[in-house]
Amino acid sequence: MTLTPLDIEHATFERAPVGFKPRAVRDLLERIAGEREAMLREQRRLREELAERDEVIAGLREAEAELQRAVIAAERIATEMKNNAREAARLIEADARAHADLIKREIAAQLASSHLELARLQRSQSIVREQLRGQLTAFLRALDPIDGDRSAEAAGDAWAIGEEDLPG
Repeated sequence: MTLTPLDIEHATFERAPVGFKPRAVRDLLERIAGEREAMLREQRRLREELAERDEVIAGLREAEAELQRAVIAAERIATEMKNNAREAARLIEADARAHADLIKREIAAQLASSHLELARLQRSQSIVREQLRGQLTAFLRALDPIDGDRSAEAAGDAWAIGEEDLPG
């Protein structure tokens, strides 16, 4: 059983022929009761303070757990964002490669078409040259009978054209 300050303060003792002075015992008991009461108040205050701190600690632990969940969620989101960015980059790169391949094929087709056109133009040029050569040869042959009459005059003529003078 715990003694309360009131128990100490109201304690009584039997009287003996030889003993202590009652007033001195009473003063000591009052002083002990006061100190006991102060200790009990301090103990109550400390318990309240301890309870408050326990509440703060519990709140901090809860906040820490919430922060840990937030950090884990942020890491997960960051990982997802990185993966999404990598996938987007991969898709963009694949699209760019496909586009580049398409452009290369178009350029190759245009180059092949240009080569074909060049070959066609070269054939046309050759045909036109041959036609022109044939016409000029025909003109020269047509002029030969006329030149036979003027061969003496033509020998000194600077305008005489021979087949060797024709281009090509």
